[in-house]
This record gives sequence, C-alpha cells and structure tokens, in this order.
Amino acid sequence: MVIMADTRILHVQTETRGAVPEGAVDLAVHRVRSLLRAASEPVLFARVKLAMNADPAVERPAIAQVSVDLNGQLIRARAAGSTMREAVGHACDRLRIRLDRAARARRRGQRRDSLHAH
Repeated sequence: MVIMADTRILHVQTETRGAVPEGAVDLAVHRVRSLLRAASEPVLFARVKLAMNADPAVERPAIAQVSVDLNGQLIRARAAGSTMREAVGHACDRLRIRLDRAARARRRGQRRDSLHAH
C-alpha cells in the first residue's frame, strides 16, 4: 500500500498586536502547520494571534493564541511567555495535546463541541 502525503498547504490566518519580533509569525505558522498535517480530520480554518505587551512590569509579555476548526470542532490553545518563541512553543504544545485528545475521542465515537482545557 502506498500512502501519499497531503501536499496542500493550509492557509493560517495571522494577527499581531504590539511589537511582535521579526520571524515570530513565520515560526508560529510553521509550527502550527506541522501539527495540523497529522490532524485526524480536515482542518477547515486555522488562526494564530501573537501579541506583545509593552508594559515592562509584565513578567510574561508574549502571548500566543491558536484557534483551529477541525471539521466543525473548535480547538483552542493559548500560552504566555517571557519571549514570543517561548509563548509559541507552549501554545503549540497545548495544541498538540488537544489535537491528540480530539483524535482519541473520535476513535471512541465521542465528540465534544470544543476541546480546550483550563
């Protein structure tokens, strides 16, 4: 049996707020696309929001948020970090966990309208 990889490139909508470092958007999009290639169901939409808080008193000023429509099921992940790279890494780790959880629920015949833990 030959398994062909899905060669379509998923469009990931991006939004930024504040002084987001150069290259952070590309990093986030790359990481999210890598995770979504193995999604258990079709990905209908994906968005990454990156924000940097300008207040120097904020301990973790970088915020990364990912929203994914997995065949009608909304999956979200959000994380803060001292750097944007850290925030993106944590948000993608959380997204991977939630995608895995959605795949397991699908295999068991269960489906929740939204998979996001607090």
